[in-house]
Amino acid sequence: MPSSSVRTLACVLLATVLGGCGSDSEDAGGGASTETGDATGSSGSAGSNGSSGASGSTSASGSSGASGSTTDSSSSGASGSTGTSSTSGGSGSTSGSNSTAGSSSSATSGSSSTGTGGGDCDDEVGDNGVLMFEAESLPLVEDWQVSQTEPGYYGTGYIQWEGPSFNGRPGSGLIERALRFDQAGRYRVQWRTRIGLGTNATEHNDIWLKFPDVADYYGKAGDDPETRRYPKPQCDDAAFIAGIEALPQVSEAACAAGSTSDGWLKVYSSGATDWRWSARTSDNDAHDIYIEVAEPGVYTLQFSARADFMLLDRVVIHRESVPESTAQAEDQPETPCE
Repeated sequence: MPSSSVRTLACVLLATVLGGCGSDSEDAGGGASTETGDATGSSGSAGSNGSSGASGSTSASGSSGASGSTTDSSSSGASGSTGTSSTSGGSGSTSGSNSTAGSSSSATSGSSSTGTGGGDCDDEVGDNGVLMFEAESLPLVEDWQVSQTEPGYYGTGYIQWEGPSFNGRPGSGLIERALRFDQAGRYRVQWRTRIGLGTNATEHNDIWLKFPDVADYYGKAGDDPETRRYPKPQCDDAAFIAGIEALPQVSEAACAAGSTSDGWLKVYSSGATDWRWSARTSDNDAHDIYIEVAEPGVYTLQFSARADFMLLDRVVIHRESVPESTAQAEDQPETPCE
């Protein structure tokens, strides 16, 4: 039956029972990037809303969030097009070696397997100042799946979120990992990632990140002086921001542009149509991710689902003195899970 006929019949039924029939909407706004709406309930119809600027766009479910498709600070900021959320992946996930074939022009399909790690896993920073774990070793929940469809991954595979997008609602598909730090100090957080659907690098490219018990975590750009970007509600505290800006190495601090709430940072990749190291926050204002540890001990890392078909391959957390060539080395041994 044509979709128009189905809709007409649905409207008649709704008019009979409820006295009315709503219409889908698709609102396009100007701004730097586009964002797909959060998934609605099974009986709701989802509109697709273009983001309006870096923040304040409204997702289809009615929650307020910023653009999920993000570019780095060098982007022109010109795009008002609207994306649509997709949760249907291609079939034919192949287990086994890294030589499996795949195409970024279609959704990658995850297997039914889950990660091998546990929530009480105790990873410790190594003698070389690096803590590394493969994403497939995380304690996966809900619609997180391990896959080997896209070639070029490290380890035995990668993970992807195959559920709906949660652009304005952090906390869904929550993954936690305990991390042990042997020294106080500042550490950088990086990961290897790529988009798993289509060829637009500003879509399917982000995840929610939180460190609930470290001394501080933020986005950083520049060195001496540096600028910082913080999550809400912390960044809404004028006294806190003033204290950060009083530090001699900090020239300016502010809220991360785009989605942020309840301590969660939206962390996105830039240009990741193939595998690359990219983890940044603040829309069109790229800041790398750093955490500060006040004393040695065990702290918690939290991931939460945001974009569907964002592929995550490997995560490293390292002392800021460690060169990228060391932190990102393919032969970097995985930190034992004890």
